[in-house]
Amino acid sequence: MSFGRLGGQARPKEKPLTEGHVAVGVIEEAIEDGPTEVQGPDTLIIGADVPAHGRLRRRVTSPLPAPGAGRGLVGRTVRFRHHTYDPDDTDDIRVVRWPAEVRKTLEPLRTEGPGSGRARAWRFLGRCSAVATAGGIPLTTVMLIGVVFTSGELFADLPEWFRPGAVLAASAGAAVLGPFAFAFCESRRTAALAHSRCMNPAPAPTTRKG
Repeated sequence: MSFGRLGGQARPKEKPLTEGHVAVGVIEEAIEDGPTEVQGPDTLIIGADVPAHGRLRRRVTSPLPAPGAGRGLVGRTVRFRHHTYDPDDTDDIRVVRWPAEVRKTLEPLRTEGPGSGRARAWRFLGRCSAVATAGGIPLTTVMLIGVVFTSGELFADLPEWFRPGAVLAASAGAAVLGPFAFAFCESRRTAALAHSRCMNPAPAPTTRKG
C-alpha cells in the first residue's frame, strides 16, 4: 500500500473532521523529510484496529517541529477522528488526543511562587545573550576585514567617534562570552524555577465518542 506524498496534510477542500468516527491507534513509524535546505517535521504513520472494518492506516504531520523528534513517539497511543473506513484514505484523520509528552511539550509553561519573577528575568537575560552572540559573530567578521585587511580604510567615512578597535573587541567578546552567559542565565532560571510552582493550562477535554 502506498502512502503517496509524504508529509501531506488533510485535504483542504473538505470540511474539518469535527465529526465522524473515533478510533484509537498506535504510532507505528516516523518518517523524516528527505534532505532539503529546510527540513520540516516528521510524518507519523498511525495504525488502528477497528472491529468489523479491519486495520486502518493513517498519516499525519508530527506536532513536534524538530526533525527526527517523531521517533520518540513510535509505539505511543493516539486518539483520532475519521470519516471513512477506507484503509487507503490515509489523509482521513484529525488527531484529537496526542500522547502526554506531546501535550506537555506544546503547552506554554506558567510559573507561580517566589521564584517566578527571577525566572522570567533570567530568561530575558538569556535571550539577550543569545541575540548578542548571534550579532557578534558576523560583526566580528566585518570588523576583522576592515581593521586587518583594509587597515581601517573601510571605516573612513564613519564619524570620528567611531572606534573600530573598540567595536571589534566588543563584538568578539559578545561572540565568545555570549554562549557562556546564556548557559549561566539558563542555570539560574532553572534554579529559580525550583522555588516556584509550575502550572500548565488544563489539558483539552477528551473528545467523546459520538
